[in-house]
Amino acid sequence: MNLEAFYQEYTQAKSLKDKNESHHLVRKLIGRIASNFPKDNPDSLAWFTAALMHPEKKWFVVKLLEKVNPLPKALFDDLVFASLIEHDPSFNKWFITPCVKSFGIEAVKSKIMSVASHPQVVENEGVNKVMYWVR
Repeated sequence: MNLEAFYQEYTQAKSLKDKNESHHLVRKLIGRIASNFPKDNPDSLAWFTAALMHPEKKWFVVKLLEKVNPLPKALFDDLVFASLIEHDPSFNKWFITPCVKSFGIEAVKSKIMSVASHPQVVENEGVNKVMYWVR
């Protein structure tokens, strides 16, 4: 599975002028990838980990993870961290909600507290922004 190629296909579909066509192409692509989601492929999971720190690719990842249940445990830490450093408190829910759904509130709260003192999390006031979505 060439995730970089899928990401490029996703960005092309998102950039179409016809928003209806764009929506349908994105939905079809995401469905196709989600049905073959790499649950234990280290290379693919590493791509997702890196993409979560990328300002544009992270949105492709969260769009895809909306369709994957349960999430691979290997992505849990990275998704929680991505939620804590996301600047917009309206968007950090896209990272944290799948974690709550797959791993439960207590596991998510515990992970949040374990990285709460990370400099990027502190600078972003990430804990305050994310805890709103962890209920």
